[in-house]
Amino acid sequence: MKPILIVLSALFTTIAFAAPAMQPGLWQITSSMEMPGMPNMPPTTMQHCVKPADIQQGGLVPQNPDPQCKMLDYRLKGNTATWRVECKGDMAMQGTGSMTLGATSYSGTTALTMTQDGQAMSMTQRFSGKRLGDCK
Repeated sequence: MKPILIVLSALFTTIAFAAPAMQPGLWQITSSMEMPGMPNMPPTTMQHCVKPADIQQGGLVPQNPDPQCKMLDYRLKGNTATWRVECKGDMAMQGTGSMTLGATSYSGTTALTMTQDGQAMSMTQRFSGKRLGDCK
């Protein structure tokens, strides 16, 4: 299940960095995944330096994007972003998400469903980001 978390983290990091009022600097990004009937995995945290040019371009491209996954119907209304996601192939899944964006923080959730070995599974990803300061 860890590869799913990595792919989704890359997708949602991109969404968060599309915030028009986002401040450049060192950001800490935390995500976790919950699946009914499964033990909760520990949250994953990473840091990323966001440069002014990244914000001006309207977002960042994930370093290892999965070409099987696409973000659809992305909308930013006020400080709330919503979207749909669809992944094809071995890890086929679909879902919806939303997040609240700010200049120095964001948080959100995504609800996903997938079928693996003929079994339908659902999962919820929770993610947040906060600006730690200037990039080193």
